[in-house]
Amino acid sequence: MSEPAQPVEVSPEQARTLARKALLATVGLYGGYALVRQIPAPPLIAESLGVVLIAGFYFLPGFMLRNQPELAKRWQVGPDVPIPPWRRSGWRWALYAALAIFPLFALLTWGFYWQVCQGDLSLLSPVLAVERLTPADGSLARFLGRQCRAHPGGFWPRGFYVPIAWVEYYGLGFVQAVAVGLFAIALPEEVFHRGYLMSALEQRWPPTRKLFGVPFGWAAIISSVLFALGHLVASPSTARLATFFPSLVFAWLWRRSDSLWAPALFHVASNLLMDVLLASTFAPR
Repeated sequence: MSEPAQPVEVSPEQARTLARKALLATVGLYGGYALVRQIPAPPLIAESLGVVLIAGFYFLPGFMLRNQPELAKRWQVGPDVPIPPWRRSGWRWALYAALAIFPLFALLTWGFYWQVCQGDLSLLSPVLAVERLTPADGSLARFLGRQCRAHPGGFWPRGFYVPIAWVEYYGLGFVQAVAVGLFAIALPEEVFHRGYLMSALEQRWPPTRKLFGVPFGWAAIISSVLFALGHLVASPSTARLATFFPSLVFAWLWRRSDSLWAPALFHVASNLLMDVLLASTFAPR
C-alpha cells in the first residue's frame, strides 16, 4: 500500500515562488481561454477550442517547471512526457473510493432531485443567495426547471438507463465516452490541478492536519476552489460550482495513493456514473 507523498523540501522563498507562479499560471490559462472564446470564429473552430485548454493542462506544468525537472518528476507532470507513470496504487485507490462513495452518492442524487423537482429549493439556499448577486441570477432555477420536466415524481428512478450515445456503433459509443472522458477531461485536469497546482501550493501551505490518515490542508481546498471556478469558464452555470466537492476527493486520492491515476480514474468514473444517474432519473416516459 503506497504511503502518502510528502512535500518536496524547498526554501521558504522557493515555496512562495512556486505557489505564486502556479496561481498565476492557473488564472492565466483560464483567463486566456475565456478571451479566446470571445473571438468570433466558425462553428467548427469554436467547438474545437477546448483542445487549447486540454493542451494547457497537459503541457503548462512541465513548462513552468522546466528548470526544476526533479519537481516535475516528483509531481508526475514531466519532465519528459505529461502522462503520469502508471502505478497499481492508482486503480486500487480509485476502486476503493468508488465502492465507498458511489452507492451513497446515487442515493443522495435521487433524493436531491426528488426534493428539488417538487419545487423545494431549500437545499440550494446558500448557492441561490450568492447567485442573486451575480448576472447569473435565476439561471440555476431555470436549469433545474428544464431538467425536472422529465422527472417521474418519486424517489426511485423507473429503471436504470445509459445515455443513448453509449449504445451507438454497437457499443463503441461507450468506449469513446471512456476514452474521451479519461484522456481529454479527467487526466489533463488532474495533471494540472492536483499534480501541479495543488503540489505547488503545498510547498507554501503544507498540510498540518490529516483527513482519514492523509495530510490535507489549504492547498487542497484552494486548488479545489480554482478547479470549480475554472468550470465556469467553459460552462457559465452556477451548478458547475458543485465540482468543488468531488475535487476534494480527487485531492485526497492524489495524496493517499501517490499516483495521479487514482484521482483521474475516479474522476472519469464519477462523470460516467453521473451520466447514468441522469439518464435513469430523467428517463424517457
